[in-house]
Amino acid sequence: MKKVCSILYRTAISVMAVVCAAIAGRVLVADRFLVPSDSMYPTLQAGDRIWVNKLLYGPRIYRRLDFQDHAPLECFRLPGLRTIRPGDVIVFNFPFGYDDWSRIEFRINYVYCKRVAGAPGNVIGIRDGFTWNDSYDGILGVPENQKELSETDDSTLALISWYDAVPLSYPVWNVKNLGPMTVPAKGMTVSLDTLTRALYSHVIRYESGENPDLLDSYTFTHDWYFAMGDNSTDSRDSRFWGFIPDEFVVGIVSSCSLKGRNRNEYGRR
Repeated sequence: MKKVCSILYRTAISVMAVVCAAIAGRVLVADRFLVPSDSMYPTLQAGDRIWVNKLLYGPRIYRRLDFQDHAPLECFRLPGLRTIRPGDVIVFNFPFGYDDWSRIEFRINYVYCKRVAGAPGNVIGIRDGFTWNDSYDGILGVPENQKELSETDDSTLALISWYDAVPLSYPVWNVKNLGPMTVPAKGMTVSLDTLTRALYSHVIRYESGENPDLLDSYTFTHDWYFAMGDNSTDSRDSRFWGFIPDEFVVGIVSSCSLKGRNRNEYGRR
């Protein structure tokens, strides 16, 4: 009887160790996600299952596990192996998690997958369908898809809707022509005018709770990212809803999950 109990005890300990290791692995090392749409086509397709590396940027650790509706995100990030770079494909929590377009909110398990077009401090834009970044040599994304966007008639394109107002003299932005604009970086200060208030209003309200209309300048307290789908003509991304806070980033998609030639060979850092 003692021998049987000993075997059962060791088995239970082994099972618990395996379960704990699996959970720790998903939290600290890598996790798997299902791609729900073709917004990253042809790099990723609907139904693909991708591995997200959490070690590269650093795993996100929640300070509390009570994820009630509209509760603010409370977390810290362990040190990673490198920063997120333009061209990386990332998984992140959608910035407007509860579809309230007046404010950025975290919602657990509501995630998107896109390619980073702009990292903190980068000056970025889209010119006639082709994405550019002042810190990146080459095209960010899939040239064939951006060429298709370039050839699409402007009358069929959506106007950018993630800011409220721009100076009347400023060109109208759409999904194939926008910018230049600077991606917010921690410690960066911007003077606020009609355009920059429109660009950064959600960012300022999220970070500080202050009304941008009452400020002449603002110093950012977080790093932010601008990300777009490789399927340039059929992707809802930062062109429509703006910047992504650094703490919303889950991790970087492993290159083994990406399709052949689309593993970011279109540009050079």
